[in-house]
Amino acid sequence: MAQRPGSPPQTPHGTQSDAANETADLVVTLRDDKNSELSQSAKVTLRTRNGDPRGVTISEKGRARFRSIALGEYEVQVEAPGCATVKANVSLERPGESHNLDIKVFPGSGSAGANTPPPLSLKEQKELTAGLRALQAQKLEEARKHFLIAAKTAPNHPDVDYLLGVLATMTGDMGAAKQYLENAATRYQHLLSLTALGEIYLNEGNLTLAQQPLETALKLAPNTWRADQLLAAVELKQGSYPLAIQHAEHALQIGKTEAKGARLTLAGALCATGDHQRSVQVLNELLKESPTHEQTKEAQRLLEANRAATAPPSSTEGTFSANLSSATFAIAPILTSANLPSALANPLTASPHWFPSNVDDSIPPADAAVSCPLPQIVRQAGDRVLEFVGNVDRFTATESLSHQSLNEFGLAVRSEKTKFNYLVSIQEMKPGVFDVQEYRDGLTTNEIFPEHVATLGTVAMVFVFHPNYVGDFDFRCEGRAHQGSQEAWQIHFSQKADRASRLRSYRLGTQYFRVGVKGRAWISTETSQVLRMETDLVSKVPEIRLHAEHQDILYGPVPFQKKHMVLWLPLATETYLDFNGHRIHRRQDLSNYLLFWVDDRETIEKPKATEVPQESSPGT
Repeated sequence: MAQRPGSPPQTPHGTQSDAANETADLVVTLRDDKNSELSQSAKVTLRTRNGDPRGVTISEKGRARFRSIALGEYEVQVEAPGCATVKANVSLERPGESHNLDIKVFPGSGSAGANTPPPLSLKEQKELTAGLRALQAQKLEEARKHFLIAAKTAPNHPDVDYLLGVLATMTGDMGAAKQYLENAATRYQHLLSLTALGEIYLNEGNLTLAQQPLETALKLAPNTWRADQLLAAVELKQGSYPLAIQHAEHALQIGKTEAKGARLTLAGALCATGDHQRSVQVLNELLKESPTHEQTKEAQRLLEANRAATAPPSSTEGTFSANLSSATFAIAPILTSANLPSALANPLTASPHWFPSNVDDSIPPADAAVSCPLPQIVRQAGDRVLEFVGNVDRFTATESLSHQSLNEFGLAVRSEKTKFNYLVSIQEMKPGVFDVQEYRDGLTTNEIFPEHVATLGTVAMVFVFHPNYVGDFDFRCEGRAHQGSQEAWQIHFSQKADRASRLRSYRLGTQYFRVGVKGRAWISTETSQVLRMETDLVSKVPEIRLHAEHQDILYGPVPFQKKHMVLWLPLATETYLDFNGHRIHRRQDLSNYLLFWVDDRETIEKPKATEVPQESSPGT
């Protein structure tokens, strides 16, 4: 609990202790975006770098003062109505002095640098929806009218600015498009605007300006396949072939058939690095996915480049050199605008894809020619799960939850961010049956979740590979692939039709349903740890209006110093849910892990001498 700093400690004789000489005052001056002193009141919190509160005060006329603060490193947090939450660090080094700290406060809400825009009213949402439908019908002036009406009552809202930017690109006004998109990207780090800016600058050939917003988009939302696909094209043009391969593969893992244009970028980078066999494999996979006419032409051109590079040398060395030269030159055409993802046109699709592609829509890139010892892979992954269960009784973490309620076009109509103290307890109730309980701030109620829809069970999903559950699933090895910079086996799994689901269930009121899952896992070829999993439902559940659920879980190593062990635990989870009339997108990030375990060692010490208790006086 935060409290105001008190008076310096007193000695028994009523004089200040020597510790008073090791303190300083801090004056915080708050300024608005016009550099004037903030007129409204704000809550100012002072904490140590470890997060311990040292004082809370309310600013008056843009000033907040903390007196007699012990010297050291501190964090200052400012919260003002209608403004972004701002944090700043300050160091108090000289005793007895008054230190001044200036902090700027900007309009918005949430944390500075990642502001959450105010929610759109129902009227504003209706105007945007009408404008989007007009765009689909190519009625640009009608769309502009609806967007401008929304902009009057929601000025600088990132969704409105983004759509006005889209409209400007369709009319060829690229100057206005950049202005709208830059406004949304700068004020709110708006994901669609950042990605669209990257596409515009890439098409203009300005690789440096294209790279920055795309990298920012991926930091905010690592599973944004469009940003990955565009960044892969940037890296290929810059000659950074390993990075181009990494981003193109990830785009295809996430976007699947929607990101099929990334196969051209991937094939080009593989060709440039001399991996012609795999380049040809990637191109042949693209030709099976109903590519556009332009994509087909580029694929055929790149296939010819691979053939030229691997053709047997002719009788003269000079001819062979010419073949290699033409092969390298043929890589360049794959970066035409025909095969770049249409990020700007996303709202215009006839069937808006707010929901990620199903795991069975296509197979992400993997080297299927490599021998895949499937039984051994599944068994060793199960061993890692057994180690996890054997080492963990309970663990806690800080959970950061980002929630969005989406409309039919995938635009957020409501956003919310919150943090929980997250605790997980794993117990084997009887052989082969595990009970996994999750607590948030000590509670298990659904009421603490946005829209009262709880998303649970992330920790238990890896039990797909537990020896007691592995018989419930069919497994298929799709080859050797990459997850980030690590080599991994790409394994598809699906609930067996004759086995009841034991890992996933839904409850709506008094109705309770077990649902089967299918998915894909990337398992390290070196450690057999599960690096990432994505899952979908095997089938819909019409009785509770459960139409779709997609989950993407990223795992990472978490060291625990006292036990000298490293456990692989969930680091981030993205969940998309179409359930009972809700369109939900959530991201859960876990950090600050603490591990609990039962130590069964027995220590026997010599009893201490018994002391005779003294009689205490009343009130003691």
